[in-house]
Amino acid sequence: MTAFIRPSLILRMDLDERLFNDDCVSEIKRSYSYVAPSLVQAHKPVGGQRPENVMRFMIKLHRAYWDKSDEAAQQLWEGVMPKWLHNMFSKVSNTITAANNVRAENGQPAFPYHWLELEFGDNALIAVKTGSDSSFPADGVDMVERVRDLMNAGALGQDIACVRIPSRASYEAQLTAAEQAQAEAAAVAAEQGESAGQASDQAEPASATAEQAADAVDAAAEAQAEVADAAEPAFAIPDLPAFDVDYGTWGIEYADGTVREFDAAAGAFS
Repeated sequence: MTAFIRPSLILRMDLDERLFNDDCVSEIKRSYSYVAPSLVQAHKPVGGQRPENVMRFMIKLHRAYWDKSDEAAQQLWEGVMPKWLHNMFSKVSNTITAANNVRAENGQPAFPYHWLELEFGDNALIAVKTGSDSSFPADGVDMVERVRDLMNAGALGQDIACVRIPSRASYEAQLTAAEQAQAEAAAVAAEQGESAGQASDQAEPASATAEQAADAVDAAAEAQAEVADAAEPAFAIPDLPAFDVDYGTWGIEYADGTVREFDAAAGAFS
């Protein structure tokens, strides 16, 4: 029976408004048309918050499936949802990669999705951080299964607005550490390059002509003029460091705005 049941899906992309324009909307709708209907909207950037694009799976299944104590619902979940989610994660991840390959061929930067949100009707909203290439975690389905188990057991509390994996605080701490490591590595590389340049200068004969010096000045001036004349983009997508996200600390966001951090390994609030 469950072999003939499939959820319906609508993709909703919620973009930082600085990245939102008609061309972007057309490109998104064209890229994902074979996966599911797509809605594209924009949000204002929150003060001090990094630019953030969110892809939401709006999942609908017109039968009960979330309550584990309901035998029919549990059978439907087991027979349908894990396999369907795995296929959708794979299909959309491949589409993101293909769309960004086309952008690269056109000399455009990759278009990132920073969070994947899974909206299971009125049952749950789960937000999962994507990888640095906007891919979905390989164990994304396992995360969803764990959230469902814990919510059914009442272990995460009541009136949950969103289960965020990892919590915003945890992810920001990880990103800050990665940026710091990247900056330190860049400083070391620059220092090594400067030392190599000085050694090369000392090895050259001190017979540089005035004409060569003048040519260098002219080249620098020309380069500065080209930079000044170049049209500045309205907004550039920040180039964030690539690192493996630690999904161990969840953020349980409640309807009243409070957030509690949950240690997934321990199965308890921090």
